[in-house]
Amino acid sequence: MSTIAFFGATGGCANACLALTLREGYNAVAMARTPSKLITQLLDQPGLTQEILDKHLRIQQGDATNIEDVMKTLILQSPNSTETSVNSNSNPKNFNFHMGETGSNSNIRLVSSIISGIGGTPTMTWTKPNPCEKMSMRIPTLPHIELNNPHITEESTTTLLKALRRIAEKFPSFEDYIAIAPRITVISGTGISSKNGMKDVPLLFRPMYSSLLPEPHADKNRMEKLFTEDLLMKNESVLVGGLIIVRPSFLTGDHKICAVGVDSGYDKLRVGTDENPSGGIGYLIARPLVGEWIFEEVVKGGGEKWVGQGVILTC
Repeated sequence: MSTIAFFGATGGCANACLALTLREGYNAVAMARTPSKLITQLLDQPGLTQEILDKHLRIQQGDATNIEDVMKTLILQSPNSTETSVNSNSNPKNFNFHMGETGSNSNIRLVSSIISGIGGTPTMTWTKPNPCEKMSMRIPTLPHIELNNPHITEESTTTLLKALRRIAEKFPSFEDYIAIAPRITVISGTGISSKNGMKDVPLLFRPMYSSLLPEPHADKNRMEKLFTEDLLMKNESVLVGGLIIVRPSFLTGDHKICAVGVDSGYDKLRVGTDENPSGGIGYLIARPLVGEWIFEEVVKGGGEKWVGQGVILTC
């Protein structure tokens, strides 16, 4: 069975997708800076038990901006190991693949897909730094969201691309890497697309987006540019497994999915694309619904029909 890698797994959308992935019996590996926090969140999800986590989840403790931590998350089996690293909540067993080693090997097993919901922790604020360096007092401004790390998405994307490139270099040829390169799904947002600008945002919401979200949007925009630059490399792109950008409208709610048999409202979800945004233009969407769409279309469905697209989601 294939294994899905999750980054930003304690975030609402990604956590909901991870919970559904595990509940439906798929294998996953999730990076977490604090594994206990992730375990607590998952055990709070309807239908998940410690037994399910022990059977289907490996948690890789680490930092998404550390190349070796990211590589350990993506690699399921090292060249000298006959035992996979799935089904464990600790570090991979027999993981004797040294990240700095040279040479190539065709026995590396990778995750089949990567899902990333990494983003900074938002805080609403009504002030901004004073442009006068001699004055430390912040000055009043329109309400807007600031992030605890306004460059985390950009930095983690840079690290992911570097990690994939280093992994690709371990294969006898780039073609061997291409054959098993993981598909990548990232959670971005509306109002960011280089093709549409704010055409995927309802007219009434555009002033709010302009004043409220410039910092989060700037970080996501830098993420998308990094992926685009890699794709332009064509035969040298490490994104050969394909890239899917998910653009939810304004997010609401927490990470919790619905219990089995309870209507989540999934049939009311509307989907558009960067090429045809009209179908997905809306005001709000709950985080668990974004996670459910990624689970249904990417984890279960493989995501092939969405590769190379920006997918707009709303209710």
